[in-house]
Amino acid sequence: MRTGRFVNIGTLILVNLLWAAQYPAYKIASDHMSVAALNFWTLLLATVLLLVCLGFRRSKRSAPAPKLDRRSTVDFLLLGTLGLLPPSLMLSWGIAHSTAGNAAIIQLTIPVLMVLLAVLLLGERVTWLRVVSLAIALVGTLLTSRRELGDARMGSSMLTGNIVIFFSGLGSAFFNTYSKRVLERFGELTVLIYAYVVASVCCAVISLLVDDRPFYAITGLPLTFWLSILTLGAFTWGIAMILWMWVLNRLEAIQVSTSIYMLSIFGVILSAVVLGERIGLPQIVGGALVFAGTFLTSEYDRGREEELKIP
Repeated sequence: MRTGRFVNIGTLILVNLLWAAQYPAYKIASDHMSVAALNFWTLLLATVLLLVCLGFRRSKRSAPAPKLDRRSTVDFLLLGTLGLLPPSLMLSWGIAHSTAGNAAIIQLTIPVLMVLLAVLLLGERVTWLRVVSLAIALVGTLLTSRRELGDARMGSSMLTGNIVIFFSGLGSAFFNTYSKRVLERFGELTVLIYAYVVASVCCAVISLLVDDRPFYAITGLPLTFWLSILTLGAFTWGIAMILWMWVLNRLEAIQVSTSIYMLSIFGVILSAVVLGERIGLPQIVGGALVFAGTFLTSEYDRGREEELKIP
């Protein structure tokens, strides 16, 4: 058996589990602060933690850090503005002008958008196995999220909100895909730090221009708010993103795209644990299909490619 055969899928499972923690954390924090200000503090905390990790890593290695040239500066500006701002700001606004059910349906397009962008930006191949795996995971997600999808109402009055939600998903797909190109020259910590700095500065400017209570007005905020910020900064945008970039550097973007459907699985599990909601047979079957689709793309497909490379 190949050494570390299940490292990739294990990492993807952990990443999506940590990502799922953002939903209750954002719910608590958003009751006390605007979206722009909230994301500023979240990204700021994540950046500080990543800088500590980067300093520790460089103290163990003597290799010089890659230089930030004009091309790299443009890359990080694109990642911060087009890749991070849409999912962090536009999704909340879109849901407020649409429904959570609509968002659940539209967000299903993220893996598909990743596949399209991976072909256009990275020149990756679309094989029949990857298409089948994506379809299997999509069916599993539809089974798992029947309750949320049942709340969808695609009326004309919600068109603007739905369009904004779609572009937030496109931003996520762009970040996940385009960052792989930047990872060829920079490590995952460096890529995240530069992109987070760009996005946090943009959030601060937006908060100053739009919010009645700007991001620096933090007096009187309860402990639960700061615990939520700690959860988001340390786990969702910190550890989870480091692991995501690490596995993205090991696999093709198309191969990891299917794993995003695991978010719905862990969302159901967290709802069952925190809110006492029941998990039925459709959720169990749907979860199994999502994990099967993820395994086919992250491990089986990778194993087939390695076998083909052996002379």
